[in-house]
Amino acid sequence: MGIDSDADIMYLKTGIILLSLIFIVSGVSAIPPLPYEFYGNATMNGTPIPAGTVISAKIGETEVGNITVGKAGMYGGSETFDKRLVVNGDEKQIGQYITFSALGIEAAQKVKLWAGESQRLDLTFAPGVAGSIDASITPSQQTNTPDIPTKEPAKEPVKEPTKAAPLIAAPIVAGLLALVLFARRS
Repeated sequence: MGIDSDADIMYLKTGIILLSLIFIVSGVSAIPPLPYEFYGNATMNGTPIPAGTVISAKIGETEVGNITVGKAGMYGGSETFDKRLVVNGDEKQIGQYITFSALGIEAAQKVKLWAGESQRLDLTFAPGVAGSIDASITPSQQTNTPDIPTKEPAKEPVKEPTKAAPLIAAPIVAGLLALVLFARRS
């Protein structure tokens, strides 16, 4: 079987281009997950946290976001264009705890990182209570952001989200299918 017509040369060039695109697309790294956003009230030793205070979010020892308090006792807002504490974790950090700190004191609240969520989270900063309240939500459980209860609710088992494998094979299969179709035409 030899290449003996212009159509065969065109199909060969098209196949080479498709294979090249497949290798380029499959070599691209995964798209980072959407950020997790927080807003709410913040108190330090029972009083509103001062304006200008920076609240930091960390996963382990890595800072993954921060916000400067604009109005005493509040950080971020619930309206569409309000600033929020935006946490940009990576795929490996999904499900790990986020801790919050301000002025060297860690908040009592901690939450698990989920991609693409926005949550009202009232933060309490006081010595000796670091990370004692798990305020995690189940991903996409809320349609309207409800107030976080002040009493600790009864603990229900939280289902961990399943992680889907990236669709790396899809472009390769599509390219091979295109090559088979082009080969049948000749």
